[in-house]
Formats: sequence, structure tokens, C-alpha cells
Amino acid sequence: MFRRVLGTALLILLLLCGCSAVSHPEDKAAAVKAAYESAANIELVTDIASNLDEETMSYRIGYAYHKQDNGNATAQMTVLAPESIAGIQAEITGEDFLFTYEGTELETAMPDRKGLTPADMTTYLLYALMHQTPQQVWMEEDLLALRYETKGEAGTVVRDVYVQPDSYALKAAHIYNNGEQILSCSVSSCTLQP
Repeated sequence: MFRRVLGTALLILLLLCGCSAVSHPEDKAAAVKAAYESAANIELVTDIASNLDEETMSYRIGYAYHKQDNGNATAQMTVLAPESIAGIQAEITGEDFLFTYEGTELETAMPDRKGLTPADMTTYLLYALMHQTPQQVWMEEDLLALRYETKGEAGTVVRDVYVQPDSYALKAAHIYNNGEQILSCSVSSCTLQP
């Protein structure tokens, strides 16, 4: 009797949350990973909300990832909004970021918290999708959700990533550091090209 009541309560909770289990989650995770690993080009337009410190800031960026024939990859990020910093670009090779504005190199001090700033969030999301195995996979509303968790000196970082269940195009993500949400994004455009 207790199991039936508990099972019914859990089912109601899942339905209320819009979450549901995924059949063969390991296969889904492997398919997402394969789609991103095999993509030669990935282009994104992303709206990022940063909840760092005391205020929330919003950014819109364009991001283009290109895998070269030798297996190395580069990416270019362009700030599209806010207007006050629109046009700043970053050339990304591995973990190196070169920021420029109208051809002039900008000095930056990238923080030690890699993947936890608006400047490098997209790079680390794509890295997780390409190279890491999620700890959890589920359906939330109409999207496939994947949870990536890493532990380091600064604590635990959790990335909840949402992709289209058919094309695996990135749609949204939420980044938590030690249980506190610090970044979120919604992706208005994502294309993966082989």
C-alpha cells in the first residue's frame, strides 16, 4: 500500500514539473555527444543572463565553432548586445581567448572560474556536450535535458543543458556553482554542420 501511494505521489510530482523519464538515457547521451563531436561547424546566437555578484547583466552573443582538418578547433565569439560593448570579439583556441575591438587587441584578465562567465560559458557548454558524459538525462517539457557535474577546488559546478530531442540543437542552459545559479542562457539559433 505504501509503495503504491509513494509511486502515485512521484508520478504526480513528475507530471506537475513537466519532467519525464527517458528510455535508454545512455543511448540518448551518446547520441548527443556524437552529434557535437562530429560537427565540423557549430553556429549559435545566445542570450545570456549573468547573476554574478549583486546585479544581473544580459548579453547577446554570436558564436561560431570550426573544426579544422587536423582535428584542432577554433571559435569566434562576437558580442551583439548590449550596445555599449557590441562588436567586441574573441578568438578562442583551446583555453586561450584573444579579445579585440575594431582590430585593436584588448587586455583581459580572464577569471580562474573557467566556464562560469558570460565570455566563456558557450565554450565550456560545447566542451561538455562534446567530451563529457552527463550524470542525468531526462525530458523536460519538449526538450531533452542533460546534467553535467564537475567538482574542483572552487566547489561543484552543475550545467543543466537543454537540447532539441531530434536535432540535438542547443536550446538553453543553467549553470550553478555550489548550488547557486550564476548563469543562464537561451539559444535563439543553433546549427550543427557535419
